[in-house]
Amino acid sequence: MSVMRSLAPIAMLVTAAGCGSDSTGPQSQSQSPSLSGSYTAFEWVTTGGSGQTNQLIAGSTLLITLNGNGTTTGHMHIAASNGNPAAEFDMAGTWTQSGNTVDFTQAADTFVRDMLFDVQPIATGVVDLIGDQVFSGTQVKLTLRRGA
Repeated sequence: MSVMRSLAPIAMLVTAAGCGSDSTGPQSQSQSPSLSGSYTAFEWVTTGGSGQTNQLIAGSTLLITLNGNGTTTGHMHIAASNGNPAAEFDMAGTWTQSGNTVDFTQAADTFVRDMLFDVQPIATGVVDLIGDQVFSGTQVKLTLRRGA
């Protein structure tokens, strides 16, 4: 099974997953300054009807910066797959933390704004934000890592 054919579900996710919350403002929870910083996709795997695809190996990228004031900046690139063109998304928006969970609110219509991320400290200064959710029959596992 080709990598390109198995990337088709991620392109569909970008559209389908955006059908969730349309909130445009930050939640009432507070942001932790200890989570501020730049996060890069460290692991990004999709599993669906076409099999399992490592999106990073396929060429997709995601960088998001969590600012101390609750805003986000960054960029997501979805690699072309199965006849679907590559897609680019601005990760500008807001983030909130409630306990050990981070939630993003963004104008970009992607799965990121519809997925909750668990905070997992790895080592001094190293933090992972881990999301794992199914959208339209495709499981998306995404780990965003902030290094020291």
